[in-house]
Amino acid sequence: MNKNENEFLWVERHRPKTIDECILPASLKATFTDIVKHGELHNMLLSGTAGLGKTTVARALCHELDLEYLLINSSEESGIDVLRSKIKQFASSVSLHGGKYKVVILDEADYLNAQSTQPALRGFIEEFSSNCRFILTCNFKNRIIEPLHSRCSVIEFNTNKKQLAGLAALFMKRLQDILKTEGITYNDKVIAELIMRYAPDWRRVLNECQRYSLQERSLQIF
Repeated sequence: MNKNENEFLWVERHRPKTIDECILPASLKATFTDIVKHGELHNMLLSGTAGLGKTTVARALCHELDLEYLLINSSEESGIDVLRSKIKQFASSVSLHGGKYKVVILDEADYLNAQSTQPALRGFIEEFSSNCRFILTCNFKNRIIEPLHSRCSVIEFNTNKKQLAGLAALFMKRLQDILKTEGITYNDKVIAELIMRYAPDWRRVLNECQRYSLQERSLQIF
């Protein structure tokens, strides 16, 4: 996996850029691999608890399909003004990527105002359907109004215990590779304990690893 030298945070520096690099349950990975294979992105609502890779998957899909995208942090920009200005301007203009459609990623869309922004978004999805796709991510899908559910493919990211064991093993290998790349000495038992403590919030695991490594340049004990 490529390392982004311009990023300080490990979660950004080592963020997967392809679906193949993403650590996901087999059924989910197959779903997104098929999208890449067929080259056609549809409107989606990606739902699940924090740190499972929803935003990473959305960005990886755009990267692999070579689609221009706009990422909106809806926890910071939740009002209807963001629709009327930033999103409308982006969605209504022609893509610079060979005339392809564009993508708006609304991260943490459950923070969008359910009385104004979410109802208005229904019309945007339909109005710009020929030029733009929308990917919404959320932790709580019940905070997304039903008309948006019906306009998107709803994909659940939550994992069961059986899946979690396999994913933890994959993340263990990924974390070992990251620590080696960063020049951090480590103890397998220590990082295994860290994974078990915070899984399946892989973002939290990586953030905690970086925090300990900054203190000691080592993950031998904590």
